Amino acid sequence: MAVDRARKLEECTSLRIAVIAAGVVGKATGVGLATKGHDVVFYDLDETKMAQLHLEGYQTASSIPEAVEKSSITMICVPTPTLDGSIDLRPLLSVCAEVGDSLRKRNSYHLVTVRSTIPPGTTRGHVIPQIELSAETRIGTKIGVCHNPEFLREKFALDDFLHPGAVVIGETGKAAGDQLESLYSSFGSPITRCSVETSEMVKYTSNLFNAAKISFFNEIDRACKTVGVKSEEVSRLMPRLALGLRDDLREWGIYGGRPFEGMCLPKDLDAFISFMEARGVNLPMLSAVKQVNERIAKEQKAPMILINA
Repeated sequence: MAVDRARKLEECTSLRIAVIAAGVVGKATGVGLATKGHDVVFYDLDETKMAQLHLEGYQTASSIPEAVEKSSITMICVPTPTLDGSIDLRPLLSVCAEVGDSLRKRNSYHLVTVRSTIPPGTTRGHVIPQIELSAETRIGTKIGVCHNPEFLREKFALDDFLHPGAVVIGETGKAAGDQLESLYSSFGSPITRCSVETSEMVKYTSNLFNAAKISFFNEIDRACKTVGVKSEEVSRLMPRLALGLRDDLREWGIYGGRPFEGMCLPKDLDAFISFMEARGVNLPMLSAVKQVNERIAKEQKAPMILINA
């Protein structure tokens, strides 16, 4: 992954942007970019959303071709639902087909940016082939493609968009990455440029970590109730004490391939699991932590630096 670059950046020139799908992500993206002075046009199948955006003073289009025609950058923000537990890419690829078809006879350069959450390999393996098929041209000279994941909370989506902790740009070429970086140049946040596969994985990793963190503290809450301890008092201290949550040690333990060892972590993990089991409480997440660590330790074929505590 490219190294994050914190930099002073001046306001970029106004760009023409089409936002396809005006849900939480799409609306925050479009409204946020309009706030930055860009010329934004929205399109969504939901006529109610379009009417509301129009009432709020934002430009809307009646079709994807119209939106693409009015822009130099198309930002695809369609949802990626699951079907029987697996991701359903059909809504995304349907939009990609229409966008590609709209670019078929276009001579000027156009950047297609996907903001949807998609598994690693989707942009290169599905999105790009669909755009190339519909546009009847290869990406690169006339069409650029990027993946630009969002890290937004539903209730604070606009504020999160305008004040990102970092901007991640998964690029398929320098020209595409350059144009998208110029779009975010006025935000003043660190910008990381990387492959589309890395970008896709970063988004999933963020969501999975958040889910795991919540489940971890739910498991601790259950353990606390079993022994008569107020979990709120325990959890409140963790950002100050737990190495993985402290701001000054924010990278502690995040690099894979290294099992934890030392005098404390393995011993205390075993002891606490056994302690709770003796009281009739199963802790599946902590048990899984032990299993993963044992597997990683067995896979090591050469000496390595271990994370100690």
